[in-house]
Amino acid sequence: MKQNLIIGGYQGSASLHTKSIGYFISEITNNFVIDFKMDVTTDGDKASSLIEKTQHEDIHVSYLLSSYFEKILPEIKILDLPYLFNNRNEAYNFLKSDFFSYIDGKLKDKNLKLLGFWDNGIRHISSKIKLIKTLSDCKGQVIRTTPSPLHIEIFKNLGFAPKPLDVRDFKIAIEKNDIDAQENPLTNYWNFGVYKKQEFVTLTSHIFGFCLFVINNSYFDNLTNLNKKFLIKKSKKVTDYQRKLAIDEDEILIKKLKLENIKIQTINKKSLKDFKSVTNVFHNSYFQTYPNMKQYIKTE
Repeated sequence: MKQNLIIGGYQGSASLHTKSIGYFISEITNNFVIDFKMDVTTDGDKASSLIEKTQHEDIHVSYLLSSYFEKILPEIKILDLPYLFNNRNEAYNFLKSDFFSYIDGKLKDKNLKLLGFWDNGIRHISSKIKLIKTLSDCKGQVIRTTPSPLHIEIFKNLGFAPKPLDVRDFKIAIEKNDIDAQENPLTNYWNFGVYKKQEFVTLTSHIFGFCLFVINNSYFDNLTNLNKKFLIKKSKKVTDYQRKLAIDEDEILIKKLKLENIKIQTINKKSLKDFKSVTNVFHNSYFQTYPNMKQYIKTE
């Protein structure tokens, strides 16, 4: 008899994550009976509720931006340190190191198991006021950030006035035009309709974002050994698939945004140096708090 498997997400049908879940379902449907709750925010739930829902087995499998896991796994903040990686290859190599096993072990204490790190895109800053050419351009702009305390402090240091919002409330704020700026990968800037309200995009590449693709650990432990190996294998396959989508979409979206007359500019070297200088304090603070995490940094 097939095992029931409930999957939860927080994005719509056009998102790369939803498409990747669709691919995952197609790969495992012969072994499991699937129920997919595509976007829990449409039911009024916060995206962050996916963690608790997965822990309590209301949902078996879910994905969510790493920063939402800070409360139960503070070490994960390493993925939100500004300018930690220079490119995707550095980030991917880091994630497939012993770091994966470390995070997996930590999550098991919270009744979760790590299936993969999904590429949540390179984060940039958009504004309805102007391009962010220098630090002075950040001054006073109300920027939506995730609820992550680290994100809030990062953008406060840059000169913004942070307004932390869950994805559910962020979508509402965009519709009402309540914020001056926001920071997100291009896929969210497009799929959430931010480009209709904020026409200036500065490619700051300040964070390489990742989602944690997880499963309820108790559920996983109760599977047969055959199904455990099967899910691990398919999870690796869908992670490769998802990352390829993420890489390809960045190029596609740049072209789409230009057709919408969105003003896009890469941050210049001088401003990039200033941004790094202002945010380097967060690296120092993090590694003072979690000195054991230095062993996982092997970027070149």
